[in-house]
Amino acid sequence: GTAWLPTVKVVVIGGGVIGLSCAHHLLALGADVVLVDKAAAGSGCSRGNMGWICPSISTPLPAPGLTAQSLRWLTRVQSPLYVKPSAIPRLAGWLWAFRRYCTPAHYERGVTAIGLLSEGVPGLYDELRAQGVDFEEGRDGLLLAYDDVGKLDAAARELDTMGRFGVGPVEALDATALAAREPALTGGLVGGLWVTSDRHVRPESLTAALAGSIAARGASVLEGTEVGSFRSQGRRVQAAQVAEVAQGAGGVVASHELEADAFLIAAGAETGALASPLGARLPIQAGKGYSITVEDPAVTVSGPTYFASAKVGLTPFSNALRIAGTMELSGINRALDRRRLVNLERAVARHIPGALEGSGRHEWVGMRPLAPDGLPVIGRLPPHDNVYVATGHQMLGMTLAPATGYALAHLICDGASPIDLGPFDPARFARRMRGGPAD
Repeated sequence: GTAWLPTVKVVVIGGGVIGLSCAHHLLALGADVVLVDKAAAGSGCSRGNMGWICPSISTPLPAPGLTAQSLRWLTRVQSPLYVKPSAIPRLAGWLWAFRRYCTPAHYERGVTAIGLLSEGVPGLYDELRAQGVDFEEGRDGLLLAYDDVGKLDAAARELDTMGRFGVGPVEALDATALAAREPALTGGLVGGLWVTSDRHVRPESLTAALAGSIAARGASVLEGTEVGSFRSQGRRVQAAQVAEVAQGAGGVVASHELEADAFLIAAGAETGALASPLGARLPIQAGKGYSITVEDPAVTVSGPTYFASAKVGLTPFSNALRIAGTMELSGINRALDRRRLVNLERAVARHIPGALEGSGRHEWVGMRPLAPDGLPVIGRLPPHDNVYVATGHQMLGMTLAPATGYALAHLICDGASPIDLGPFDPARFARRMRGGPAD
């Protein structure tokens, strides 16, 4: 971002919280930014999630202990982590790779890598506010509630190790203290852990604020615009072919090329498909999450709350309560399976009865991007010199977006990132790359 250097033009593909954060930090370094999204900015996976900024539970999805029997259990539609049986043939390779990463050594390396990436996130959110980006935010911590003493103790030990990444302090609550903190909670809870350092945002307010901010600062925001292909010469991409799509009509209104010095693909679960014409095979799958947002709820909680056994979370917003959770592997699609909402409703009925009653109810499904090793994919995309990707953030988009944007903006504009992106390098999948040698 030095003044005498020529301005770098960057096309950012994807208008979710990751793409918007990258655009924000690129603008801060003096880049000329064009952001492209096939729908409206912030309308995808970023829209209906819980909005947690939670370094405390930022861990890889593949965890130790996954067995063949538990894989069979995953095909039950009511399980918190569900693999749709009809999707197994096309997901088989990805699932096999996922299982290989379910080891203690990989898990510990992943916890450290994600912990180091998330370490500076609170300060980056503070900077956003200082720069006039206005969004709904809460600093109430995160309450983890348990109905099993063994799981509570194990979680306390793991959280204790997270202190090295700035997590905490963590307050242990017995059943009495938990009831005093959240009197509405019921259902045999034996205690909890209150992580005072975690925060939350209303996701749609953050993405709207970021989209407005980057547009006001000179970025071109092209909504309803799809990227079809790329024009390359040697190891550099010169232009992206884009088409404006008429919303509702389904027809192409106009198509043209966008030339740029660099291209960043941050399109969530669809990043792999967009990277494929560039000779890259990124093993990104969609982990579908569901949420129910209740307007003016009859019963709510004072801060973000997670029911560990059910793997269901609640986030209170202004005049609303969002209940979210579950992970579904069924391929890349936005189909809402109403049976998956039963998990959310059961957890609410058991632990906070009355929370589903309100003046309105909105159901949502979103595709969270997953790599088989459970780590984000952030960095330059080989074999190209000027193509970058940011995806695979699983359930941690809101937590890791500012750090991802900050790191990638410096990598693109300055040639080096102030944050170690080694563990997230797309080149770790280089043996699967087509069209060029592995770097």
